[in-house]
Amino acid sequence: HVLASSIEDNLEPTIDNIQSSLKLSDKELTKMIVRTPELLTHKMSAENIKQRFSFLQEVLDLPEGDVASLRKYTMRRPDILVWREDSMKESQQWVKQRFVLGDARVAQMCRNMPHLLYANTTTLSNKAESIQTALSLDDEELSNLVSKFPSILFYSIEENLRPKLRYIRTRFELDEEALKNLVLKATSLFAYSDATIEKKLQFYCNLVGEREAKRMAVKSSNLLKQSLKKRLKPRLEEIQKSGVKVRWTETLMRRLAIRTNNQWERYKLGDAPRGGAAKPKEQ
Repeated sequence: HVLASSIEDNLEPTIDNIQSSLKLSDKELTKMIVRTPELLTHKMSAENIKQRFSFLQEVLDLPEGDVASLRKYTMRRPDILVWREDSMKESQQWVKQRFVLGDARVAQMCRNMPHLLYANTTTLSNKAESIQTALSLDDEELSNLVSKFPSILFYSIEENLRPKLRYIRTRFELDEEALKNLVLKATSLFAYSDATIEKKLQFYCNLVGEREAKRMAVKSSNLLKQSLKKRLKPRLEEIQKSGVKVRWTETLMRRLAIRTNNQWERYKLGDAPRGGAAKPKEQ
């Protein structure tokens, strides 16, 4: 299709219009076209693109004229420029009704996972039902899980979800109810490989022993969300180099893992003034 297109009548104007409308550099434009060459099979005038931007601002709940955000989402999913608007509206409406969510929450989900706007609703429905069954979730719990982590709707039940649930349940010695509670608190665990979770758990095991590390990770799931390379290991090395001997407790582990960079620089493992403790981010 691309080769059959008229360069003068189709490709060049489309390329120019996309680049100028999104204020893309030549490098950014090339990256977008390489990622989604079918863009070049569509003849898009400046007016077409302007209308599409207006539509995307509505469905993604973006401020009018927010070109920076439009750039962000179109760079992530360039085909969002050519998806059928009626199909996107249908998918968005399905998400809203199936999970009983308000417009703002649905728009946020679509910003986090733009592919929701063009996913097959029958496939999504089957996936939602499978997730609900696998975790014994009621409708409200399913809605909470999916709205926090919409990517889960695109995971394979047999290849991703069931093995992940089996690993978490076995590794942390959880019953079904405890497993469900952990997953609902820490939905982002599905985005981590078993090996990544294991490395983080081993980091804590080396400090407080395996049994205590498991208990703490389940109780404070944010411990498993922190980066080993960027946060946990550098902070531990800093403490070790200082020569301070630490008897690790749950409080000190949380300070090591969850304090913001600013709080860490000011207080390290020490007590912070009232109200100065970092509040963990739930995902």
